[in-house]
Amino acid sequence: MIYAPLSKPTILTSNNTAVETKDFSLTCNATGQIHAYKWFINGVAPAGLRIQLSPDRRTLTLRSLTRSYNKGPYVCEIENPFYRNRSDPFTLDVAYGPDIATIVHSPDEYPTGANITLSCVADSNPAAQFTWLHNGQPVSNSATFSIIASLSDAGTYTCTASNSFTGLTRTATKNIIIYAPVSKPTIVTSNITAVETKDFSLTCQATGQIHAYQWFINGVAPAGNRIQLSPDKRTLTLSRLTRRDNKGPYECEIRNPFYSNRSDPFTLDVAYGPDIATIDHISDQFATGINVTLSCVADSNPPAQFTWLQNGQSVSNSASFSIITSLNHIGNYTCIATNSFTGLTRTANKTLMIYAPLSKPTILTSNNTAVETNDFSMTCNATGQIHGYKWFIDGVAPAGRRIQLSPDRRTLTIRSLRRSENKGPYVCEIENPFYRNRSDPFTLDVAYGPDIATIVHSANEYPTGANITLSCVADSNPAAQFTWLQNGQRISNSATFSVIASLSDAGTYTCTASNLFTGLTRTATKNIIIYAPLSKPTIITSNNTAVETKDFSMTCNATGQIHPYRWFINGLAPGGNRIQLSPDNRTLTISSLRRSENKGPYVCEIENPLFRNRSDPFTLNVTYGPDIATIVHSANEYPTGANITLSCVADSNPAAQFTWLQNGQRISNSATFSVIASLSDAGTYTCTASNLFTGLTRTATKNITIYDPWAQEQETRKRMMCTPCTHFTRQTFYICSLSP
Repeated sequence: MIYAPLSKPTILTSNNTAVETKDFSLTCNATGQIHAYKWFINGVAPAGLRIQLSPDRRTLTLRSLTRSYNKGPYVCEIENPFYRNRSDPFTLDVAYGPDIATIVHSPDEYPTGANITLSCVADSNPAAQFTWLHNGQPVSNSATFSIIASLSDAGTYTCTASNSFTGLTRTATKNIIIYAPVSKPTIVTSNITAVETKDFSLTCQATGQIHAYQWFINGVAPAGNRIQLSPDKRTLTLSRLTRRDNKGPYECEIRNPFYSNRSDPFTLDVAYGPDIATIDHISDQFATGINVTLSCVADSNPPAQFTWLQNGQSVSNSASFSIITSLNHIGNYTCIATNSFTGLTRTANKTLMIYAPLSKPTILTSNNTAVETNDFSMTCNATGQIHGYKWFIDGVAPAGRRIQLSPDRRTLTIRSLRRSENKGPYVCEIENPFYRNRSDPFTLDVAYGPDIATIVHSANEYPTGANITLSCVADSNPAAQFTWLQNGQRISNSATFSVIASLSDAGTYTCTASNLFTGLTRTATKNIIIYAPLSKPTIITSNNTAVETKDFSMTCNATGQIHPYRWFINGLAPGGNRIQLSPDNRTLTISSLRRSENKGPYVCEIENPLFRNRSDPFTLNVTYGPDIATIVHSANEYPTGANITLSCVADSNPAAQFTWLQNGQRISNSATFSVIASLSDAGTYTCTASNLFTGLTRTATKNITIYDPWAQEQETRKRMMCTPCTHFTRQTFYICSLSP
């Protein structure tokens, strides 16, 4: 069998248009020696219940087409034992729709004058054809159209989408409402007058496309169980009106989805009252001849109408009226306040009393003289319409257990008079409800004293020749009489006297103060001492010589009226445990004298309350030493013939006495001595330093060697051994050493 190559197959369709949900067949058309047909959908062999193949597999049928699953691409393949060939890919263009029609991106409500754009969409292949109907009448054949909103454009808009290939039609509907501006509302009331405690209604009156009514009270939505709204909220009813809570202002607002408008504010003029009637700013009691205005007030809207009655008789129809007071005006005054709108009446009553002036009172006393510690009474004497008596002491009402008032308060009694508390001034006052009068001030001249007698402004001690002035004072009323005694002898009858001080004026001075009215006497005493000047003190020492480490005493020697003694060392008070003072401070003792600390200078001072004097400075010459003896500025070895000078020093006060010994033999009594050295001068030299005042002795020792220079040289040569040596220069020299 011989096979020729196969031609390229083509795909033939059963219909010109593939319509969704319909069956559709594809046939593989080819010529040649074809043994088999194969199909490929999206490169894969077909499978599934909705795909059927003819017995020769040349025709592929799709049951109930769907746009998403059956678009392909489709390929058919032919083959024989040696050749095969494939068709070009065939993609199925499935016609479908239109699906659900939708009006997109447009609201349901518009204001007049707005631009309305209506757009209709529907998924379709090929693209759908659109028709718009307004209330059943065609208005457009495009998917989108626009209009400028007017009230005539309100209604039902229907979009129709159709596909001539599928024969399908879909519709979408939108109801559009067009709103015009609303007019300004007005508030209509149920009654001409709003009366407190009564119900009152307000209705919002308006025309137009009104969707809602809303009320505002003081700019806030109404609230509270006394406020009720009608079902459409057009009418607001206030139950039991009150002037404070319900005056408003009230506003009603109407609105639709695009427009709103408010009424002008409406303030409710609530009629109320009259409330409590009050007779204002007036006392119940007046003096004769006074201009009195009676005013009646009662809170009311509209203002109340007033009527005045005196003792039941009408006297005025105004809120206020005036009278010039007389006794005829005593009685009961009634104010009647009425309000014709509310039908309410209120009354107020006031009783007036009229009083005549009072005469000036005077104060009468129980005794001619007020004596301290005795009782004393004062009576307020007056005539007239007296309702009460009052007393004032220093401008203040009387108080305290020592002040008593009679039951009618007319008489004031002071128990156990005191000068400081009870002198006054005293005033008595009489009064009635309108008039009062006071007595002239009455000052009580309380006799007292004399109190403690005191000798003032004088010292207890004076120097001779001083002017002594003694003054005695004692608080007394009337002034005390004075007598002075010196050591029991009368010397003066005046409060003050003077003397020139002498030693005979010392002693006890007594002042006696007396008061004939009170019968009291007081005395004061002063002891006066007269001092003469002090002589200059001197310092006396316990020993002629002050020796270091020993005790030493100094005594302050003086005569006169000496009260204390004082010592000064280097200008300062003495201190330290090595310095002791006698009980009277007269003698100062220094324990274990030290040259550096105790030389002074020392000064003693004497004094009394008026005079003092100091000794001349006394410097202590402390004897000490000798301290360590020292041999200075000398060598230990000398050649014969040398000048040897030996000097010995030792710190001492007074200067030490020196003695020199050579090998125990006295050779000099001076601090320094000299010799010409000889071999006999060698040996031990001892310096002895002594102080007769301190009894101390110090020694110093020095060993001195004397040598002969020539003999020493010969001895050295005998002990020297020398060896000759030749230098490379052929010169000879010696090397020598000292034998032992």
